[in-house]
Formats: sequence, structure tokens, C-alpha cells
Amino acid sequence: MITRRDFTRLSLFGVGLGLANCTTLAKNSFVDSTTTQSDTNLTIWWEQGFLPEENEGLAQIVRDWENLSGLTVNLKFLPVPIIDQQLTQLLAEPGNPQIPDIVYSIGVDANLAPKLAWQDQLLDLSEVIQPIKDRYTSVALSQVNYRNQLRGERSYYAMPLWQAEDYIHYWGNLVEAIGVSRADVPMDWEPFWRFWQTSQTQLRSQGYADIYGVGLCMSSIGFDTYTSLMMFLDAYNVEVVSPDGEFLLDAPENRQRMIAALEEFTGFFKSGYVPPAALEWTGGGNNNSFIDGSILMTLNLTLSIPLTQQLPVNQYNQDANERYQQMVTIDRPRKPDGSELLTRKGIKQAIVPKSCPHPETAKDFLAYLTEPATINQLITGAKGRVMPVMPKLFENSLWSNTSDPHLATALKIYNRPSLIPYEVTHSAFSEVQGQQLWAKTVLQVLQEDASATQASDWGISQIKSIWTEWERSA
Repeated sequence: MITRRDFTRLSLFGVGLGLANCTTLAKNSFVDSTTTQSDTNLTIWWEQGFLPEENEGLAQIVRDWENLSGLTVNLKFLPVPIIDQQLTQLLAEPGNPQIPDIVYSIGVDANLAPKLAWQDQLLDLSEVIQPIKDRYTSVALSQVNYRNQLRGERSYYAMPLWQAEDYIHYWGNLVEAIGVSRADVPMDWEPFWRFWQTSQTQLRSQGYADIYGVGLCMSSIGFDTYTSLMMFLDAYNVEVVSPDGEFLLDAPENRQRMIAALEEFTGFFKSGYVPPAALEWTGGGNNNSFIDGSILMTLNLTLSIPLTQQLPVNQYNQDANERYQQMVTIDRPRKPDGSELLTRKGIKQAIVPKSCPHPETAKDFLAYLTEPATINQLITGAKGRVMPVMPKLFENSLWSNTSDPHLATALKIYNRPSLIPYEVTHSAFSEVQGQQLWAKTVLQVLQEDASATQASDWGISQIKSIWTEWERSA
């Protein structure tokens, strides 16, 4: 029988191995490049992959395209914060030859594309998308249809690549240790959250002295706090912006709902059910805390957590398959009013800066990249961590194992309707995201000792100020 100490050591080794390999490959791809931007036909900035296969897959696609086209590519794998920061700086100097031709990162859809499209700084990719529109889901197309305020119209200013959802994971073996079957985890809102709190108490009484029941991120780093808080705002039916872009969050009924959602969300931390480290978690913080067994459940943007256990079998990870089966991916709980709580599907996308040196070549590469056979290589490299936005790609055997517990839940969630991201409805919310105002509203309660009412009023004021400024500049 595996002890908790062995469980923690082996689990951390597994995730560490995956991340270390990924980081090493990404770093070397950048440092060891023998080409420079000035002597190549295309420059691509790409987010470092979570898995080594993701980086290797794109590098191979680039090599294939170079052989096919006779052109050369300067491919750089970079951390997400570097991409966001450096691209913003370079675009402040139109015509700067260092501006990349193609950019992809997890932050493009939330922070960059809506803002840059609004400012007329992105290339319209309709010429690439229109001939292949029927390959895509309607959700994918709707989330790259951004407003260009200078032109006064919407168009396709990004290329949809794949889709992320927000999943809830928990340790099934630990739930069973307190005498509850996995099928009996409650799915009504209040019982659902109360279950993880009482489970913490019971597990600690059984020797899991350091475990926390609720693994919700509370930091202002990355996207996880935003994703978690949005689940609570959506559960409480908080309307933030109307379909035509009007600000609604300061309406009395929405303000009161936000206060209630924020009070419940932060209450888990204040009551000791969320680990103190959650205030400082980066993008992988909750992943690591879950895998090392210090939190019972968590919310994550992809299936990357169970995939840490899908490593080649060796002497260090003999129990990886067992841990994969012990992890459980479940649906969202129902709202407090009993209705279905939808997810906010994230369409991950690539953009082309309008002032880049090689716009036509960039469009040619994106057309090649989004051929079903080509994009399938990348998604296969992700091993199911992300979902296709082209239904045809589900014909791949990767998606046929319906007995896989994580995949079965993921496919069920995939086929549901999606809430529209605020930043797609109105690009001002990309600035709200960039300033981490949703997370900072949470931290008003947890670090500034504000009440949920005071923090909500602060957040509403800050967010409306940005929305108003953008409206005035229109």
C-alpha cells in the first residue's frame, strides 16, 4: 500500500519531470536559435508548452512548412508574461522590425486580442477563416470575432486553434477514505461546497493533518483566480455587461449578487479551508498542491492535472496509472437556484500584429497550421489536455476512449453551450483582465481587511472606470 509520504514524493516527481522537460526544451529553443529575426521570412512567438510534446510538435510543423515553402522561420518559445509584456512594448513603436509576425499564448484571448483588435493593431484574418468557416464550431468563431473601434465593425482578428474548459478535480480515494462513494458527492450548490469543508475536518482526524478541503486560487497571478471567481458570479446570476456592451455590474441587483458571491468565495479562505499559499499561487500552484495531496479538490483550465500521471512507466512512477484513476474530474455543481451552471469556454488563438514585417507570410502559415491534419498534430501532442475546435478532429482515436473517466466528463462539458467572455462582448474587459482587477477585488477582502461589500464597491468602481474610459475613446 502506498503511504502518503510515498504518494507525495512520487506525484511531485511525475509533475516535476514533465515540467522540467518542457521548460528545458522551450529554453533551448529560444537560446540556441541560429537564426535572427532580420534574416528570416517569418517570426513566431509561442507560449512554452506544458508538455514536451507540445513544443516538439510545433517545431516539427515549422520544419515541415519551411521545407514545403522554401522559407525560414525564427521560432521562439517564451513564457506567457514575457509575450504579453514585450509585445505590448513593441507595438507602441509601429514599424519596429522586432515585432513578431505570429503570436500565441494562453493570454491572447483574455488580455491581448480584444484590446489590440479594438485599437486596430491586428491583421484581419477573415481571408484565412472564411474559406474554412464550416470546419469550426460556432463557439470558436464567435470568440475571435472582435470589435475594431476605429473601423466601427467586428471581424475575425484571431485564428482559433483549440478550446479550454474549466474542470473540477478531486481525489476519489480520499473521499472514499471518509466513507463516501464517488457517486454520492453532492451536486447542489450549498451541499457541494459544504462537502469539501466537512471532508477536510474528517481527513485531518484520520491523519491527513495538512490537507485543505478547497483548492481555489486567491492570488493576482495568472488566470485561475479569475476563473474561480467567475464560477461564483455566474452561479449567483451576476450580470456584468449586456450583449450590446452596456455596463450592468453597478445595477443594485447585480451589486448585491456580487457581494454575496464574493463573501462566499473569500469565506473559504477566511475560515481556513483554503491553504495560505493560495494567495501566492502562480498558474501551476494549485496543480502542484493538488498533486502533492495537500488539497482535496481544485478548479483548473485544462486536463493538465490528470495528464501529469500519463508518463512513460519507469521505476519512479509505478503508481502513475493508479493515481490517474484516483483523480476524479466532475461536472460543475448546480447554481443555488437549481439551474445548470455553464462553463466559460476559452478559445485559444493566434494573432498577427498589423504592423508585423511579414503579414502575408503569416497568413500563409496560419492557413497551413489550421489544416485538419496539421492542427491535429498539435492537439495530439497535448494528449487531450485541450479540445479541438474543429469537430472533424474528434475522429482521432485520442477521443474514442469513452471509458476514460476524465475524458468522458470533458466531452460532456465540451458539448454544452458556453457563456460569452466579457472581453469578447466589450474589449474594455481585456484591460480589466490585464490589471487583474477581479483578483485584486478578492485580495481587498483577504489582504486589506475590506468587507465583501466594500471590496465589491471598490471592484465595481475600478472596472466601470475602465469601461467608461474606453467608451469615451470610441
